[in-house]
Amino acid sequence: MPTPRRTPPRGLPDTVRRKLEVATAMAWEGLVDTHVAEATSFVALLADQLPLEDSLTRYFREMDLTETMVTAVRTRVLLATEPEEPTAPAAETAPSGELAAPAQPLHPEGLEEDEGWRRFMPEAVVRGVRERQRRSELVERTMQLALARSEEALIRTHVENAIGFAALLDGHVPLDRAVQQYLGAVVLSGCRGQVVFQRTMARLADVHLGS
Repeated sequence: MPTPRRTPPRGLPDTVRRKLEVATAMAWEGLVDTHVAEATSFVALLADQLPLEDSLTRYFREMDLTETMVTAVRTRVLLATEPEEPTAPAAETAPSGELAAPAQPLHPEGLEEDEGWRRFMPEAVVRGVRERQRRSELVERTMQLALARSEEALIRTHVENAIGFAALLDGHVPLDRAVQQYLGAVVLSGCRGQVVFQRTMARLADVHLGS
C-alpha cells in the first residue's frame, strides 16, 4: 500500500479544501460513533464476567485506539451504560403493637460449618480450579469473537469514509491518492490501513469498471 498522505494535494480549489476539512471532521465523528456502538455492545456482552472498566480497557487496547479517541469514546460509553437510580422500596412495618418475627436461620446449627470445610477438600479444590479455567476460556472466546465483529464494523466505516474522500477529490487527484489522503487524514496505517485501502479500491473498481 502507498504511504498515506496527510497534506492535502497541491492545486486544490479553496472550496474543495474546505469540503475536505468538513469531510475529515465527519469521518472522525463516524469513527467515534462506530467505536461507541461497538464498545457499548462489548461491555454489555461481558457484563456478567468482567467489570465495565476492565472490558473497556481491553476493547481500547485490542482496537488500538489513540488517547484522543479513547477519551471521546469512554465518555459516551459511560453515559450510555450508566444505570438508573433504583427506587427505594417502601419500608415494611408490622401491625401496630406487634413486633416483627426474628429471622430464622436457613440451615441447622453446624451445617454451615461442615459445608465450609468441604470447600477445602481436594476434590472441591480441583473442581473449583477447573470451573475458573472454563470460565476464563469462555470469556476469552467471547472477547475474540466480539472484537472480530468490531474490527469488521470499523473497517466498513473506514471504507465508507474513504469512498467519500474519493468522490470529493474526483477530477482533482487519482483514486489511489484520494484514498491515501483519507488514510493520512485519520492517521491510519499498518495492516488495518492496507485492508481499508484494498477494500476501498475494490469498491471503487465496481463503480468505475462495472461488477
